[in-house]
Amino acid sequence: MRSTRCSVRGAAFAAVLVAGSAGAAERDPLQARFIVDAGTFLLSTDTRVRLDGTLAVGQRGTDINFEQTFGIGDADRFRLDAFWRIHERHALRGAFFQNNRSGSRTLERDITFGNVTYPLSAQVSARSDATIGQLTYEYAFLRRERYEVAASLGVYYADLKFELSGTSGQQLRQQNASTQAPLPLVGVRGLWRLTDALYISGQAQYFDVSVDPYSGSLIDLKAALVWQATDHVGLGVAYDDFNFRFDIDDGGDFTGRLRWDYGGLMVFASLMF
Repeated sequence: MRSTRCSVRGAAFAAVLVAGSAGAAERDPLQARFIVDAGTFLLSTDTRVRLDGTLAVGQRGTDINFEQTFGIGDADRFRLDAFWRIHERHALRGAFFQNNRSGSRTLERDITFGNVTYPLSAQVSARSDATIGQLTYEYAFLRRERYEVAASLGVYYADLKFELSGTSGQQLRQQNASTQAPLPLVGVRGLWRLTDALYISGQAQYFDVSVDPYSGSLIDLKAALVWQATDHVGLGVAYDDFNFRFDIDDGGDFTGRLRWDYGGLMVFASLMF
């Protein structure tokens, strides 16, 4: 009896999906008011950090490649994107991305991170936490039946934290660095509806700023393909290429240089209303 019930439920679920797919032509992303994408990244990351010391004037830290030096891998690679079409040509877009990583290795050279120098052969643990938020206004300056192109202006917020912990001078020493950077960005986005149930999108965002205490640039390129399986549920795959270059001298927890690049596939579920 239990097996029969499971079979009935499975058949009913499949029928809902088939019915939804048949009606997918009624759902148009160019007319939808709300779209929410949630998924995870399959990343290749390159993080280079230099943290300068504060105890000695002119003391510069070591340029460290976190992936190669500590063997840290990617984890908690969660991303959420939300879109609200306020009017036919006006929309707000938001994004939240988190990537927390850690690793531990025996050093093959001396490393100075802030006010601490970790010597050759020391066992050092590293942690890197990144939380990214973004809010963007878009204006669709070109709209047709099957595609639109929009310009964007927004704010990009990065909360970045780095930590090393290991033995230095026979003592266990820990050094932390963090920075929060609210930054402006401009961009362009395109959406093309290929069929009633299949569409693609492309997005490019950029900023280049030199305002004390920050100096640097960001380039973010993203392309996505979505199959609208039902009127309200879609399945998608995307590729994102992100490049972040920053020199920071805020006189606080982070004075130094940060180079953060990542690229890879994203798989996600899309809800459309």
